[in-house]
Amino acid sequence: MAVTGFAALILLLSGTIPVTAAPRIVSLDECADQYVLGLVPREQIAAVSSKAALPDSYYRDRVRGLRQIRPNAESVLALRPDIVVRTWGGDARLLRMLGEDGIQVVTINDVTTFDQARAELHRAGDAMGVDARAQAEAERFQAALDDIRPIGLDRTVLYYTPGGYSAGPDTMVGEMLRKLAFRLETQDKGFFALSPEVILSLHPDVFALGFYDDVYEMRRSPGRNPLVSRLIAATPHFTLPRRALACSGWYSAYDLRVLSHSIEVK
Repeated sequence: MAVTGFAALILLLSGTIPVTAAPRIVSLDECADQYVLGLVPREQIAAVSSKAALPDSYYRDRVRGLRQIRPNAESVLALRPDIVVRTWGGDARLLRMLGEDGIQVVTINDVTTFDQARAELHRAGDAMGVDARAQAEAERFQAALDDIRPIGLDRTVLYYTPGGYSAGPDTMVGEMLRKLAFRLETQDKGFFALSPEVILSLHPDVFALGFYDDVYEMRRSPGRNPLVSRLIAATPHFTLPRRALACSGWYSAYDLRVLSHSIEVK
């Protein structure tokens, strides 16, 4: 016979029915931080990475008051977490010790499309025991996608960084530019370097700039070439939000929606 109502409460208070504590969670790197800060209740976050509050971190405003650590075995194991979340953070020694201690490791996969971002959001939410929060976030994410304005108007676009790099159609950058209704000027795959000579031979309708607000990146030579600078200045251009570029995830759609409503690329 099932135990219900007042009888169940008595058993719970007496300790007869075990209470499962919510898992304590640690994230090891900036991209993993976004999943933990974006989905996990604050009281379950044992620590986030030392980079969680940097300008590139989408959820940096949620870091105040949380412990920040470096991804070494001593710091992580001292917190006795139940789950550790990572993308690239943590060396082989740390991962081995986590396994030996029976600590669950959730590795976040790289995503290059918004469909992949949705699937990874649900997968990570389920692995961290916050699937209801992930579902709510997925609905907010879909609403953001549906509200992105097609400011590209089927024009060609070239992504360019101060370091002289561009991005192809198989990257999240390419996905974001397509979502804005641009066509990529080049179909080269992945992230690739464009010398000043090559970029001067291309004729995109629009330049999409990345990390042009980064003082350190702007010290590099390709993006500062005066001929390249004049070409960009003479061509319609805009800057992609750096938070959407640093770590690709569902939250990239939020800044992309804001961008699409705040600029007109003429």
